Amino acid sequence: MTITLSPLPPGRVDLIADLSLPPEQHEFSAPPAQALAEARGRRDGHLIQDGGQVVGFFAIDPDYPEAHDFAEAGSIGLRMFSVDYRHQGRGVASAACRLLRDYLRQEYLQAHACYLTVNHRNPRARAAYLSGGFLDTGADYLGGGVGPQHILRLTLADAPAG
Repeated sequence: MTITLSPLPPGRVDLIADLSLPPEQHEFSAPPAQALAEARGRRDGHLIQDGGQVVGFFAIDPDYPEAHDFAEAGSIGLRMFSVDYRHQGRGVASAACRLLRDYLRQEYLQAHACYLTVNHRNPRARAAYLSGGFLDTGADYLGGGVGPQHILRLTLADAPAG
């Protein structure tokens, strides 16, 4: 398995059109192409590839702190992280999460942290994020549509002085 991350090229939503999730995961996330199409606000799409084949997707919300008071200025948000159902159970999500810190540092030079929320009923996703260096803040986000969510934070760089 050779996992890499890369930006979704502009106008190439077709690259994620065939990615789908099993029905039991639909409550947590829509299939990537649908989730991206329905997103409100700016979302930067990114591909998860295994040996050059697209096997997953995530989006970065550069305006995350504007909608989430727990995220400080200068941070970004991870959204829509998903691995196609045909590639789940092989460690793809954990491997991709372990690449996130260095990848996001390169792609988002101005960001010093990345936040995400993950549903309490999705322990496998939470474990993948924690394996990638995210830390549980100990707080819950209660604004999601399907119950309480853990708030996780990944440090990307030192916070600006001030």
